[in-house]
This record gives sequence, C-alpha cells and structure tokens, in this order.
Amino acid sequence: MATTPKKDPATGVLQDQPTPKAAERGDHDRIVMASRRADGSMDQVDPEFIGDKDVALAAAKEQLAVQATSAVDVAARGVTAERDEGGAESAEPDPDIKALKDVQEKAAEAAEARAEAEVNDRHQGLGD
Repeated sequence: MATTPKKDPATGVLQDQPTPKAAERGDHDRIVMASRRADGSMDQVDPEFIGDKDVALAAAKEQLAVQATSAVDVAARGVTAERDEGGAESAEPDPDIKALKDVQEKAAEAAEARAEAEVNDRHQGLGD
C-alpha cells in the first residue's frame, strides 16, 4: 500500500522532520560518536552505534574520560601550587594537585568503563 507524505496544511510543505511523538515511537539515531549532555548522558533518541565497534569504543572512552576529568577540575577550582620558603615552587608535587590528579584518573577509568558498556549494549555492526 502506498502512502503519501504528510503536508503541513498552512505551508503545503512536506513534513521532513519527525515529530517528537514519532521519534518516541520507533525512530532512533544511528551514531558513531554520541553527543553528550552536561551529566555525560547521551543526547540522542534511542541511539544505535554503527560502524567499526573499536572506533566507537575509543571515541566514547575518550569523550567520557575528558568530560569526567573536566568535571573534577571544575569541582576543585581554586587549587594553587604551594611555594617554598624562597618563593619558588617546591620540587615535590603539591599534595592537593596530586590528590586532584588521582581523582581525575579514577573518574576517567569509571568513564571509560561506562563508555564500554554503552557501546557494547548499543552497537549494531557496520550498518550493512
């Protein structure tokens, strides 16, 4: 059975964008790399990763790790390096900076694990 595309009654233009209701009922985004909201969640409609899985995984890991470490930096703004008695920076790493780096590394590891889970759950092959 043939169907006719829906026209906007006011303009007579064929509908070329799905409505939000149509998107919820089955339309979805096919992606290689996700767009992210500020909280790290994907900003697509029921995304499906396509293409080479290793590429999608590497992109998701990098994206989430950078976002996670940036969030740690934002949370810890105002940390400055300590100076020794002569006014020069000490040779020892600043304990606050070292602690921040440790937290960043943990955040990056957690983000990479999340990326791997997302890609494994949603990857659909090479799109053939």
